[in-house]
Amino acid sequence: MHAALGENGELWARVGDHCLRAFRRVKNIQIYYLVVLRERGAIYYASAIGGAHGLGTFPMLRPIAIDPFNLDGVLYAGVHQSALGQIGFRVDSRVQSIQVARASEFVASSFGGSHVADALTSERPAELGRPWQFLRGSAHRTCAGAIAEAETLVVADPAAPSGLIHALFEARDIEAAAGLAWNVSGHDSFYLLKLSGRECVLLHLDAGVETLLARDDAHRLVVGVTHSVQILYGHGQIGCYLDGERLFEDWLRGIPSATVSAIGIWFENSQVRVRDFEAHPREIPMPAAFRFRAPWHRLGGTIQLADNFTGMAGELAGRAVPNGGGTWAKTLGEGCLDLDGAGKARVRANVERPHPGRTFHTVEWSQPDYADLEVTITPPGHGRGAKECCRAGLVFWQDPDNYLSFTAYLDDSYQGASIALFTKRHGFEELYDAIWTMVWDTVDWGAPFRLRIAFDGENFAVLVDDEPIMQRALTDLYPDDPPLRITRVGLAVNWEWGDDTGSTFETFKARL
Repeated sequence: MHAALGENGELWARVGDHCLRAFRRVKNIQIYYLVVLRERGAIYYASAIGGAHGLGTFPMLRPIAIDPFNLDGVLYAGVHQSALGQIGFRVDSRVQSIQVARASEFVASSFGGSHVADALTSERPAELGRPWQFLRGSAHRTCAGAIAEAETLVVADPAAPSGLIHALFEARDIEAAAGLAWNVSGHDSFYLLKLSGRECVLLHLDAGVETLLARDDAHRLVVGVTHSVQILYGHGQIGCYLDGERLFEDWLRGIPSATVSAIGIWFENSQVRVRDFEAHPREIPMPAAFRFRAPWHRLGGTIQLADNFTGMAGELAGRAVPNGGGTWAKTLGEGCLDLDGAGKARVRANVERPHPGRTFHTVEWSQPDYADLEVTITPPGHGRGAKECCRAGLVFWQDPDNYLSFTAYLDDSYQGASIALFTKRHGFEELYDAIWTMVWDTVDWGAPFRLRIAFDGENFAVLVDDEPIMQRALTDLYPDDPPLRITRVGLAVNWEWGDDTGSTFETFKARL
């Protein structure tokens, strides 16, 4: 996992001498990594709770990358841990479990985990998947891989969408050209990653009409060199890679998800040999040899309190909660939240007079060991440069010496936004024990977002617009700390290197 500034994290995997950059915007959640060693190289998988960006849904695993090159004589299973924070923040990563096993699911085939695989050599027939079908031209096997004498499109249909496609290419001439195809619905309708001795391009053919989607003339096939070509597809983006280096300078977005499962190989001429073709489903089950505990992710189902903030304008403090009972009270701080008469509670502040530090407005809560809170927040302003700031969020309160606040950070001074937890325990608060995750443009000026946090007194899960963005336990901070007893819940406005200038709250819900 590599730092990605405002986009939080970027997952890398070793391919040959490079680190393949699988995807960005990985959040600070519990992630399961699986590295499956092969006779040569490895295949990499990752998983997390449902809805996490870029990752499979536990206990399913998403294939991330294939390394077909490395043949190390001695290998060690291990883990490397780095600090999570910056400028003095000191909460480390946590490693819950390390397991090493021989997984039978990957032993039966050289391409374990795939749903289509073929070495494409004369010595080794297809290992998995359905027979090849020629939609254009013809090809034949050699001891060094498949070749075609003229333009050829050969496909296989695993009957399920693929998430990772990989093959080895070897060019025999600078005019060589071949590629990987997917979403194939006919001989003239498919997506194609085309590689040649001069450039790499991504094409879309629709009923014979060709559209150029991307071009990269900095990467190309080198005559006599065996190249790894792979396509990582899913979560709204496509990554195309040559020897582990990403093509086209960025991930490709806006390409529709595959609705057709047929995939294959395209040859322009006889100057490229292709071998070790494999395609993997978007997710596979965790191998039975591994017994990892599922991540904590308990969401409430029954709404106990709800307030849509409609009614007459005035201060929120003293308002009766219309659904579930109780009364809003200012529990901490000197700031104010005002009802605007149109369904919003607004922080009383502006750029000239920001909100003064930390303020909580809360309602009594009767279940001390669990609460699931949700609210819609709209940061003030309409864009960067106007000095508008958001520091709004939610609070779980035990007493004046024990509480947790989860608030957004949006400010001109930093590219991207974050959600941060600040804790006060037994009367003690250390700013640099804060836990946070960057959320890039999910939180933006003038754009409403839903913040939801489930908490059982020790474990918490934070979601923004239903995407899990942070999971931890209070014992990650203070290992011997007892659980927090939840006596009140509500809305928070915080100080975090600056103050709020007028965020609004809508549609508060508290669930069990």
